[in-house]
Amino acid sequence: MNHDELDRMLRVLTDKELKYKSNPVISERYNKMEIVNCKGHSAYLFDDSDMNMGENITPRKHTRFVQVPMHVHTYIELSYVYSGEFTEVIKDKTVKLKEGQISIIDTGIPHSILPTTENDIIINILMSKEYFSTAFLSRLSSKGIISEFLVNAISDKRDHDNYIIFNSDNNKKIPLYIKELLCEYFDKSLCSNEIIDCFMVLIFSELLRVFQYDSSQSNSKSLNNAPIVEILNYLEKNYMTCTLISTAKHFNFHPNYLSNLIKKTTNRSFSEIILLQKLTRASILLENTNIPIYGIANEIGYNNLNFFYKKFKEYFSVTPKEFRDNSISKSIQKSK
Repeated sequence: MNHDELDRMLRVLTDKELKYKSNPVISERYNKMEIVNCKGHSAYLFDDSDMNMGENITPRKHTRFVQVPMHVHTYIELSYVYSGEFTEVIKDKTVKLKEGQISIIDTGIPHSILPTTENDIIINILMSKEYFSTAFLSRLSSKGIISEFLVNAISDKRDHDNYIIFNSDNNKKIPLYIKELLCEYFDKSLCSNEIIDCFMVLIFSELLRVFQYDSSQSNSKSLNNAPIVEILNYLEKNYMTCTLISTAKHFNFHPNYLSNLIKKTTNRSFSEIILLQKLTRASILLENTNIPIYGIANEIGYNNLNFFYKKFKEYFSVTPKEFRDNSISKSIQKSK
């Protein structure tokens, strides 16, 4: 399938869409669905049965012309405006997205979608909760505290209560990556699942760039509030030498204010952020070099090997040696 064939397929009206175009009533399927009370809203429950069996990622075209009532789902949903626009009500906020923009809504977030027109083509990519894990994070091209912040902002492990709107309409690569992903999905062949997974990593890598730009722009008007992504970027680059006091001085903050800001926006303390970046650096060295483990620990500033092993296992759930062995095993399997 090429892009022209994909476009024709997406624009053709399905039987459901033809039905709703002439009679845009809410689907009878909701009569059989469970209704739950979520954050003060009565909402229909969309469960994992919406995803195809055995898949972590299920792309679908949104059905046009009909309203989707307030609902929550047990999976994470990425909605991409392929053509036109659409409006959704997320909790109590009305959000309008135009062509090229993306919303990602976490599990348990009440939201509804208003009726769309024939030109409004929305691609929903359903993703299992398990897909957002350290394994996915480690595949992002930008490994570190900023990428972890983005993933946690979408799907915090402790409290699923988030959504993000990406102003990605000016990004040139995301439409290409999504089209290629859809072509692979709707016309599967050898290694399609692996290719789809790679395109998801590319899409999220681009969303990281959009996210950083949006955060910088949205806070640029406030001279007294440096954007959190700018702070995290500074910590990524200076994690071996910076302290809370030196970082606060760099951004003209009181150390206590900076400490509270970081804790509030990332759910991690300053020291935890620095530790995370050091462990991320260690994981990269374990995957891509033959440096002995004690040498890697020294390189990121830890002379106590037992402490390094303990902290590494707490974050990655495996020891440094197991992490390296797993990486070698995966490389061998890919080469076969």
